[in-house]
Amino acid sequence: MAIEDVKGLDETDRKIVQIIQDDFPMVEHPWKEVGDKLNITEDDVIKRLKRLNEKGITRKIGSIVDASKIGLTAATLVAMKVPQNKVDQVARTINEYSSISHNYEREHEYNVWFTITASSSKDLTNILEEIKQKTGIHPGNVLNLPTKQRFKINVRFQLT
Repeated sequence: MAIEDVKGLDETDRKIVQIIQDDFPMVEHPWKEVGDKLNITEDDVIKRLKRLNEKGITRKIGSIVDASKIGLTAATLVAMKVPQNKVDQVARTINEYSSISHNYEREHEYNVWFTITASSSKDLTNILEEIKQKTGIHPGNVLNLPTKQRFKINVRFQLT
């Protein structure tokens, strides 16, 4: 499928997303600067970004923090076997924790996966134990896959 066919993105939408993905302007009025580059108004940039967000094309615009540089040195990936009728309830419980950065359902025996980042292994263990207790998921249905070595990838979509 050609990128121009994706969810009604026009050329200006693609250019806006490309700019904020590749070269976000770190200035007092970033949307004005993006608009200036594209010969449109700041308001038009904001309206387009709101529309892209409402359509689910963009989910978030924000910074990416290196957790280890702000004192969060313990991390793990967790997989849980959750009965299908409890997935939403378990997901809501997991989402209550600010230390959870990802939480998603997979088509697999272990169908709920999430990541926890904490300031210590002890804190991480406490968070995971609390989640198991609150959700009622049997410890034998939980895989704790601690981070041994971190690999960072940089995904960039070519839209223009």
